Amino acid sequence: MSNEGKRCYCRCIEEMTMIIGKTEEILFAYKEIYPCMVRRSDTEANYYKIYGKEFALSCSEVEFNEHFRLIHHGGMSKK
Repeated sequence: MSNEGKRCYCRCIEEMTMIIGKTEEILFAYKEIYPCMVRRSDTEANYYKIYGKEFALSCSEVEFNEHFRLIHHGGMSKK
């Protein structure tokens, strides 16, 4: 099913911003924790969706690892 995936949390390790007009908006703040969903597949690349306060981000595993780290039961892990 398209909506199945592992729900977890991730920590932002590199702030993500977007410029709207002359204003810079912080989408995901450094060291903040966000809910996310990971869809893993043996035949396809992993897919990540991070849920911010106002925005949701869909990205590949490579893009995810540039800006976030998964949090597992109170500890942090790279994958």
